[in-house]
Amino acid sequence: MRKPFDQNKHLLHNEHMDHTHREFLEIYNKADLESDDSIAEVVTKLYHHSIEHFEKEQELMQHYGYPRKREHTQEHERTLAQMRQFLAKKDSLFGKKLLRSYYLEALPEWFDLHLISMDSDLAHFLAQR
Repeated sequence: MRKPFDQNKHLLHNEHMDHTHREFLEIYNKADLESDDSIAEVVTKLYHHSIEHFEKEQELMQHYGYPRKREHTQEHERTLAQMRQFLAKKDSLFGKKLLRSYYLEALPEWFDLHLISMDSDLAHFLAQR
């Protein structure tokens, strides 16, 4: 299952955020779906990409006094914790199945929801500055 960058759904009209979200999907789409090891490797890369992405967003929120910084940061922390939880179990047979399900179902759904709700709100706020 591949997830393209959907201009109608994902484009926030913020150059930095749009670039970072395209990078996320480029990494996401590199997984070989026939290989549990490939999925684990891609989720690991997404985890590290997300750390950098979230840190940059949080710096922007701090710098511009974004009023919903706490909620947005908590969502980042929750997402990273969830990724760590699935990756920590990747070596067991059951853990591989959980990670595959997370990769195919939960992660793409989270990506869309996060962009549509939190990141679109942040992009709108930054555009007014």
